[in-house]
Formats: sequence, C-alpha cells, structure tokens
Amino acid sequence: MSGMSDVKCSSCTLGSCAIYTLSSNELEDMELNTCQAGYSKGEIITKQGTPLNSVIYLRSGFVKEFMWHESVADQVIQLIKPRSYIGLKGLYTNSSSVFSYQAITNVEVCFIEKEVFGRIVRGNGNFGQEILIALSKESISNHKRFLNLNQKQIFGKVAGLIIYLSEEVYESSLFELHLKRAELAHMIASTRESVTRALKWFHNEGIIQMKKNTVSIEQMERLSEIAKRG
Repeated sequence: MSGMSDVKCSSCTLGSCAIYTLSSNELEDMELNTCQAGYSKGEIITKQGTPLNSVIYLRSGFVKEFMWHESVADQVIQLIKPRSYIGLKGLYTNSSSVFSYQAITNVEVCFIEKEVFGRIVRGNGNFGQEILIALSKESISNHKRFLNLNQKQIFGKVAGLIIYLSEEVYESSLFELHLKRAELAHMIASTRESVTRALKWFHNEGIIQMKKNTVSIEQMERLSEIAKRG
C-alpha cells in the first residue's frame, strides 16, 4: 500500500453520483475525515473480520470481493468496478468486515470515516437515496447470478459469467480476465477444468476470441442465447 494522503472531494473528477448531492459543508466534513491510498495488484485492502471503521470508495482499478473459509477455497462474490463504494453492506449491521477485498489491478481508494459517512446519509436524503440505489443494483445483480447457477449447465453458466463481466464490471466487449480460472469457477459453482473447457469451446466456435487473458466478445447474440438456454 502506498502512503495515505489527504483528499479534496470538491475537486475530485472520479467522484460517485452521490457526492454531487452534498452541500459545501457536507463536502468539507467528508474531506476532513477522508484519506486516500493506493494498492498494488494482489494486495489486500481489508480482510474479513477486521474492524469496520471506514467506508471505502474505489476511485480507480478493480477489486475482488470474497469470503474466506477454513475448509474450502475462497468464494468470490463479485468484482467491483471504479466509482463504487466498498463496505456498505456492513455499515449499520456489523462492527467488522463481512468480506475480504483484494486489488486485482492497481487501485486508488478513499477511506471515509464510518461515523461521518453515516451522519451524512442520515442528514442528506438525496445522498442517502443514491447510496440505496447503488446497494439495490448490486444486490439484484448478485441475486440474479446466484439464482441462475442452479438452473444452468456449464456452458450457460460460463456464458452468463462472460456477459456479467462485459456488461456490469468492465462495461466493454473487450476486457482482461483478472481472475484465475479457479476463481472464475468458484463464481459459478463449477471447476477450473470445466471453465477452461467452456472458454476453449466458445473460442473455437468464434463466439469469443481469447489471447492469453484478454477476451473479445465476437457474437453477443449467440452468447446471450446460450446464457438464456443454460
């Protein structure tokens, strides 16, 4: 992790939609209780079970949210894209972090003091609404993905995962797979071998093109049909 530094929320060009609802006094309050830090690819930002003292805002880069278990491999819950908040799920319900968060690229984050963030949410309805919208979108996306896992075979699962990464994470039909094959497999309750086999089939069929870890979706309609049929 690179050193902590002060921030200037009022002049930030990487702020969330929610921050634009704040008054000048609220912005100043947030600035005084926020610090910025950088993490290199592979570094843990916060670990499951550690005290939850801050809400983390992801300014740039991508982060993996996962849960650690003693007896099984880490369960990847989702990937988090830039301009997103981390740790909101435990803001009012937990004193410690429910999940672990790891940088899968180089990232920049802001640590916003938890009590200050909560105070602004309670005092500014528009800000609170934007936070609820972000939480709702995240929750619906994750629930849909998890429910679909029990209804699909491996090709449908992998097709759905590729579409999720393209549309909801990287927002592009051309993107880099920052997760290992085993981690991708854990996201869809499958095995590394099955995911590798499905990716190879999609590539051979011309549905996607893969060069090392870079994916280019060539036939989105066909990929979507496979995801729907399962």
